[in-house]
Amino acid sequence: MKNRFRLTSTNYERETEEQKIKPQKIFYLSVEGNITEKEYFNGISKYREKLGIDFKVNVIVLNRGRKDTNSAPKDILELLEEYLRLRELGSDEIIKEIPEDFLRSYGENFIKKYIRDPESCSKKERNRFITDLKKIGYDINYRKFLKTYENEDDEYGILIDRDIQTHSESNMLECIQYCSRKNYKCYIANPCFEFWLLLHLVDVRTRYQGQLDDILLNRKISRQHTFVSKAVSDIAHHCKGDIKFEINYLPNVDLAVERAKLFEVEEERLVDNLGCNLWKLIDELRKTI
Repeated sequence: MKNRFRLTSTNYERETEEQKIKPQKIFYLSVEGNITEKEYFNGISKYREKLGIDFKVNVIVLNRGRKDTNSAPKDILELLEEYLRLRELGSDEIIKEIPEDFLRSYGENFIKKYIRDPESCSKKERNRFITDLKKIGYDINYRKFLKTYENEDDEYGILIDRDIQTHSESNMLECIQYCSRKNYKCYIANPCFEFWLLLHLVDVRTRYQGQLDDILLNRKISRQHTFVSKAVSDIAHHCKGDIKFEINYLPNVDLAVERAKLFEVEEERLVDNLGCNLWKLIDELRKTI
């Protein structure tokens, strides 16, 4: 049975320290990859003013546990909508999410006390409470962090790979249509997010002339790599994790945006054609406020 709670993070304290000014608008993203995408968008957030993005605008990737490998389109939507349900709760109403057995075990008064001021509880009480909640995947501190950054004009979206090996065309189209009905942004990378990274590194049309079909098919070519991830690794000298955003990608975001516009850009056509529409998010971030 899949865990009911998926929102979790180990670095929200660092994020709150970096967030000097509360943004007036945040783009919340649920993404497929659990490492590379997060590093990339953390870089966008960190250097947003250098990228021409107002400091009052930010992008936040919703975190899930590293062992949470559920990455089908429906799983990415599920994580986003778990967050949206959280937004509907008042700050003191997080208690409504906590299972009844925890309410009985710890008592409503203790839980409300912890939510309002954890330091008012003893260290022993706090540690036991957090340990028990984590057993069911409920990260109360990350939820409290997310509740801190809510604005009326925030926007919500998903980022998914086409990945013809695992995501069917019908599932992709259903996901796109669902996002349209719900007014969620839908960003697609075909064949994968690494294609977006590759657009930062080289002029893909020139460098891989005659190999665009190989990029689109993106076959597995080793235990570690597909065709596209190997291309990125060969040029930028990184695998998943430690992508060195400031060196490899920050200077070339504008190039990636312009290069991406030469490929397919519309959601439904991206299901079958090479391209990535993440440039739309960059443009949206830049024009906001």
